[in-house]
Amino acid sequence: MRHRIIVATLILVTVLLAGNAVAGTIFRLDTPDDGATVFGLVAVTGYVLDDGEDCGSYWTWRNCDWGPTLVDKIDLYVDGAYVATADLYQPRYDVLQAYPWYTGTPFERPGFATSFDSASLTDGSHSLFARVSFVDGTSADYGERSVMVDNSLNQAPFGEIELPGKNQPMSGVFPVTGWALDDSGIRFIEILVDGVSVGNAVHGVHRPDIMHMFPSHPDAVNAGWVKMLNTTHWTNGIHVLAVRLVDDENASRVIGTRYVQTFNVNYNLPPFGAIDWPIANHTMYAKGCTDPGGWSSPPYEDPQVTELITGWALDVGAQVDNGGVGYVQMLLDGTILADTNFPGFWHGWLRMDVNYYGHPRMDILRLFSDVPNAKDSGFAFVIDVSDLIIRKGFRQGLHYLKIRAGDLENNVADIAQIPVIFDCDDDPDRPSWGDIYTPAAPEEVVTGTVDVTGWAIDLDFVEEIEVWVDGEFVDFVDQMFLPSPEVIGLYPWFPTYFTSSAGYAYAYDTVAADLADGEHVLVIWTEDRWGGRSFIGERRFIVDNPQADGGVAGVSVD
Repeated sequence: MRHRIIVATLILVTVLLAGNAVAGTIFRLDTPDDGATVFGLVAVTGYVLDDGEDCGSYWTWRNCDWGPTLVDKIDLYVDGAYVATADLYQPRYDVLQAYPWYTGTPFERPGFATSFDSASLTDGSHSLFARVSFVDGTSADYGERSVMVDNSLNQAPFGEIELPGKNQPMSGVFPVTGWALDDSGIRFIEILVDGVSVGNAVHGVHRPDIMHMFPSHPDAVNAGWVKMLNTTHWTNGIHVLAVRLVDDENASRVIGTRYVQTFNVNYNLPPFGAIDWPIANHTMYAKGCTDPGGWSSPPYEDPQVTELITGWALDVGAQVDNGGVGYVQMLLDGTILADTNFPGFWHGWLRMDVNYYGHPRMDILRLFSDVPNAKDSGFAFVIDVSDLIIRKGFRQGLHYLKIRAGDLENNVADIAQIPVIFDCDDDPDRPSWGDIYTPAAPEEVVTGTVDVTGWAIDLDFVEEIEVWVDGEFVDFVDQMFLPSPEVIGLYPWFPTYFTSSAGYAYAYDTVAADLADGEHVLVIWTEDRWGGRSFIGERRFIVDNPQADGGVAGVSVD
């Protein structure tokens, strides 16, 4: 069921499949066309199917063992030389619409994509083909065609709008997202609504999937863009959204338009935001869990048991002039611990206002440039863990820390919640604590070798830092005691020999680890010089490597 080349449209393939004529693998190369003139970055895309003859009737295909027809990888060759390995498992909804019986089979995501840079080739005719390797170790070459390279032509920037979709309903602040590349560089990405510019998108979002498609382009890994669009600026109803790319040589292209419908009323515009610190499952320590008699330390005055909670909150209204966050509350297990409706206070050794909303957040302003008060959207709260356990009766163990916000129109929303652990530091070994910087939250998409970074402090000195993934021990961190000037600022009351070199780094190879594409959980543990072990935190991340073990569909080229 292997070496058959079919040059066909979807209609012709449908006839061949329906007739179940000869067992074979079907490959379609969509771009570039044979004989096309190409320049700049040239996309090579297509899809792969197996005709399913060995699996019998369509309704049995989901339970079929497709065996050796599954594809391990697809390599692109130009002028007989290897150029790149294609990214497999691309969704092709047009193919599934034509052949819905592939749903639920290994061929339900039959697309592949890669590219080559014509700047590395001389002007004139060049040939290309795809070499398809199957899981049984065999391979075959398909789809040979010629293209004409003309590097005198300037490639306009190109890309894709991913959100909103066609006829997308939108309300409040809606993320307009996509990706963009150019053979030189992107100058700006302009968002237009009804033909009027509403600002530029933030460019440089991490997109390893685009890097798989354009491996020769140094900027492809950060080709993503986003514009958090405040739709309350427009009347409710139908609008036309467009995205225009402009490159460094002033070439431009509108990469798409979308008809969208806005529907903004006060009840569907609650506040939104996030908790930045602590990270999920952070352990918060108290100095013992019983009053030693005459407990005298007032709340928030002992740095060892005081925890800072920070983040941001925003709100928009159905009319531009009536949006805004009215207050922010911090809750533990549903109990309100602090409320910015009441006066906060200046915390001396934290050197900031706490139980307070209105801290400057220039990063949030950059992302939400047309949302009122984005510059001053930060909040900060403190909790005293010993006070909560000893005086207020909270137990050791798992708790849920929640941030709730209310707006000026009386809409209230729980904008973020994380699990935290209360622990009584009542053994002679003092615990470690720290942070995980990368992979970044929430659920960063990563590829290949991932930098695991952060910091860890232990008053009994960190001896080892362990990396665990999906509950399995991976390795000991090999780079410790790295410079960490930011930690000095977080804990100015500690001697600098604890805080100035608390950083760590580890290069985790997701390919060598045979990590499947999808979500995984990273956990960091420490061990101090007395053997005391502490949990630093966890991060969830998503792996997207060019191809995974087991392959997807079988293949042939056009």
